Amino acid sequence: MKRFMMILLTGILIGLVLYPTLNTLLVSLTDDQELSFHHYLYLFSSEGSLEAMLNTLSLGLLTVLICGTIGTFLAFFVHFFDFPFKHLLDKLLLLPLVIPGVIIVFAFIQLYGESGMITKTVEGVFQLDGIPWSFSGLSGILMVHAYTQYIYFYMNVSVAIKQLDRSTIEASVNLGASVFRTFRTVIFPYIRPALIASAMLTFMTGIGSFAAPNIIGGYRVLTTQVLMSKANLFMNLAAAQVMVLALFAVTFYFLARHYEQKSQFQGAVKAVPIKPVHIRSIPLKLILSFTGILTAIMISLPILTIIILSFVKPGTWMIDIFPSAFSFDNYERIFTDRRSFIPFFNSLQMALSAAVMATLIALPAAYLMTRSKIKGRSFLEFLILLPFALPASAVAINLINAYNSALIGTWVILPLAYTISMLPIAVRSIAVSFGRLSETYAQASDNLGAKASQTFMRVTLPLIAPGVWAGFLLIFIASLGEYTLSAFLYNAGNRPVSIAMISHMYHFEIGMSMAYGSLILLGALAGILMLSMLQRKIHG
Repeated sequence: MKRFMMILLTGILIGLVLYPTLNTLLVSLTDDQELSFHHYLYLFSSEGSLEAMLNTLSLGLLTVLICGTIGTFLAFFVHFFDFPFKHLLDKLLLLPLVIPGVIIVFAFIQLYGESGMITKTVEGVFQLDGIPWSFSGLSGILMVHAYTQYIYFYMNVSVAIKQLDRSTIEASVNLGASVFRTFRTVIFPYIRPALIASAMLTFMTGIGSFAAPNIIGGYRVLTTQVLMSKANLFMNLAAAQVMVLALFAVTFYFLARHYEQKSQFQGAVKAVPIKPVHIRSIPLKLILSFTGILTAIMISLPILTIIILSFVKPGTWMIDIFPSAFSFDNYERIFTDRRSFIPFFNSLQMALSAAVMATLIALPAAYLMTRSKIKGRSFLEFLILLPFALPASAVAINLINAYNSALIGTWVILPLAYTISMLPIAVRSIAVSFGRLSETYAQASDNLGAKASQTFMRVTLPLIAPGVWAGFLLIFIASLGEYTLSAFLYNAGNRPVSIAMISHMYHFEIGMSMAYGSLILLGALAGILMLSMLQRKIHG
């Protein structure tokens, strides 16, 4: 049975992941049906292409630097010190993980853009001759990245802080080490693996970013160049651009993995968990509380903006800084007008389909990876992790090159793309549940004469169900407002809500665009609540 599952899964993943990737490589090396390096020579000789590649690398590295600083600071701020409402702040800081980036881009434009509410308010209060800042180009993109991608550092460093050995820190202080030396020699080795893993995730997300560069504009990167090449039917050039982008991601991934393995740190004694530092100084406590409140406002403001603007009455907000007329017209239009409802319904259907497909593949894959030593397991892991190392634009171009005549233009292409891109998330979630499951239960079932299938369905599956549902919900939430894959692969029959949002925004129907965004937020928040309940069940 295990061998059959291995063969079946390997075949499916070769068809969905490996074959399209190799096909794109072949297309990038083809010119007029002959083997050629022409497209790569063009990329590395064209001034515009070189600028796009350099900008892409710069964007990835700057995103790592900025998000690393913000995320690490917030992790120590929340988990190292004791101050009021820290647990609420911890939950708020996790919100960007499940909010689609395209929604945040629109919220930032409404807040900090040239005609943004905060921009115009600052300009008016200080009676400036022009706007106080420019929300465009690299600076605007980095502002969005800082909000959406600090989460990787925050989550990983938070876990590392909770695993710090208090006795080692106290011993260092008692021996006369300064605060800086204690951090450098004791704390930093503990958190270094988390920093490297976070940098790896952030860099690959940064260079693969599409929503912010495409909507904000003013900064040429490879992801937007790929879409332009695809739109102009230069598929060979698009394939070459995708392979260069994938090379950047894979190279950084393996470099990070190398240093991550070299930096593994383990304490010499059983760790004593740290206790948050209780601040007795009233002024310092006020500073911490103020910082916490300011952080909560900064995190909540874009979300509140989306919700409030979704109620703006159509055609009433044109010149004023703030809207003044509100109604339920936008929501009424979505749920009563068929053309307005279809994009939202499409996204619900496709997100659900992607979650189901990813779970059906991830469940046996996680089982084989954690519960067997069958031959070919390493190759299976490679096939599952490959989409993790590929930007979403690369996954899209891979599918176009591999299945242009069979799938492109069909409804199923988008949920299939969502499944491929997000499969590692589902596998990881389910694999964790398998890893925590004691084999005693299965052995007891076997000893009582149950068949392998009965043991799995009646014993194993109920025990790992929270992890399975967690993976399912993560895929559903991430797919609901997905934009990059959608921009490359959507058609008239599966137009998703993210594309509808952009269309309404370009037609100055801000309220409709934000109403779509609010519905996605509602789905994401419902998913967060369910995930929290599942996590309590898993750890409880």
